[in-house]
Amino acid sequence: MRAPAVTGTLPRPADDPRRPAHLSLLFFAVAALFLLSGAAAPAAFAAPGPGLRLAAERRAATDLAVTGLMPDAPRGSTRYLAWADLAALPRTRLKIAGEFGPGEREVAVVFLADFWAALPRDKSSDTLLATCADGYASVFRADFIRDYRPFLVVEIDGRGPGEWPPPGLKMNPGPYVIGVSAAVVPAVADLVDAGHKRPWRITGLEIARFSERFAGFYRGPWARPSAAVVAGRELWLGACASCHTGPADTFGGTKGDRPFELMAAHAAHNAPYLTLYVRNPTDFVPTAKMQPHPHYSDRQLDELVAFLALAAPK
Repeated sequence: MRAPAVTGTLPRPADDPRRPAHLSLLFFAVAALFLLSGAAAPAAFAAPGPGLRLAAERRAATDLAVTGLMPDAPRGSTRYLAWADLAALPRTRLKIAGEFGPGEREVAVVFLADFWAALPRDKSSDTLLATCADGYASVFRADFIRDYRPFLVVEIDGRGPGEWPPPGLKMNPGPYVIGVSAAVVPAVADLVDAGHKRPWRITGLEIARFSERFAGFYRGPWARPSAAVVAGRELWLGACASCHTGPADTFGGTKGDRPFELMAAHAAHNAPYLTLYVRNPTDFVPTAKMQPHPHYSDRQLDELVAFLALAAPK
């Protein structure tokens, strides 16, 4: 049975580092939403299931690399998921405008909760880490998957990633894309940096324990944080970690070329410069790759500074 139509528009935040500028005004403006399977909304992070088969070798360019906590794979090994097996999971169709080129597109998606439930994984795992071909990354914790229902895009206008990019789009978003939509969960519109939960060009997913991959941010100078530091840490994890690794190789993207220690030193000794740079990097470095963040409030930037400054040498 088809669900009622859902309409709306969702402005793209200005800090999205992956999409052409002409897409910045619209993202996941969904005209209709309906379930292919007719199933109820999935429960996030259910017990591991045997549903997906992972191969030891890559067989196609569209295979998705899976690493991390898998019961039948040694630590550090990689397994591969075929597109056909992923696309066989329960799917939902969304009609969207402004995301994959001009006009409206119909996409088939698999909710991460369903994907997670079908993965062969260690029972202690609680986080999915997405990495992209350009060094971008995104963090999907259990509570985020439960509350915001992110999804993997498996088809655009009936075509799988082997036939991307779709007409009208110069950049190939494949092999995989993860998205969130305010038409699926209205609270997505209130996220500070929803763009960081919409990575393109995903080549791998890591099954992880959050407490293990981000341990560095919960010990040492961050063992007993103030409320401001906690808020700054959450901003880092939700946005900054998409392009920057943390101390001692704490997980993060590799697009940013500024070491964590340098950012910490700026926070401790030159906070006004750091906050102005975050808001508009090209004011200081015309060739800066970092996208501007003018939507960050003074309070949010102060919290980020408080978090970073704790790592600076005394």
